[in-house]
Amino acid sequence: MKTGEIYWVNLDPTTGNEIKKKRPVVVLTGGHEKHLKLAIVVPVTAWNPYWEENPFFVSLEPNANNGLRKKSVVDCFQVRAISHKRFADKIGNISNDEIHFIKKAISLILDIEPEHCE
Repeated sequence: MKTGEIYWVNLDPTTGNEIKKKRPVVVLTGGHEKHLKLAIVVPVTAWNPYWEENPFFVSLEPNANNGLRKKSVVDCFQVRAISHKRFADKIGNISNDEIHFIKKAISLILDIEPEHCE
């Protein structure tokens, strides 16, 4: 697993308002296969016009590279560590620009200056 790859994962069980069920995620860091079998990911969900002006969501247009079938968003507020056992099939990859926008959104959520996320 590498930064920017998109995989299908099963996020259940969950609780409260956590994103649940089988869905795509963007890998931010794949972890370490030998020592730490966890990956840091952000879930992808269906597009909603309500999120257009929300800085915590990064929109993704479907294309041959990312493998998505419909306009989607990365919900950066739900960044999480998940076990490698949750991963299923690889769908595709996002661009370096999209990774940059995800990092910028996470920096806003964590109150980190975006210039430190390059």
